[in-house]
Amino acid sequence: MKNYELMLIFDSLLEDPAINEELSKITSIIEKDKGKVQSTDIWGVKKLAYPIKRQDNGFYVLLHFNSGVGALAELGRLNKINDKILRHLIVKSNESN
Repeated sequence: MKNYELMLIFDSLLEDPAINEELSKITSIIEKDKGKVQSTDIWGVKKLAYPIKRQDNGFYVLLHFNSGVGALAELGRLNKINDKILRHLIVKSNESN
């Protein structure tokens, strides 16, 4: 298992329950692959550097987790087709939590 960071930018118009529902879906995908979410940092609404899908603001969330590579492909696929997520990025982390 390797450590990863997942940065998500949600639509800023989403309410907290909708964001929590999306985060629980992501957590279940990670846990299904025997991974574990180590921390969730909610940054809140920030101004985007450039408009994405006609949005000027986004709701930022940073997840630190460990998982096998199987969950990464599924996370990438689901985040691409999710209309509530403007952008996502998964990077390998050198930190060990």
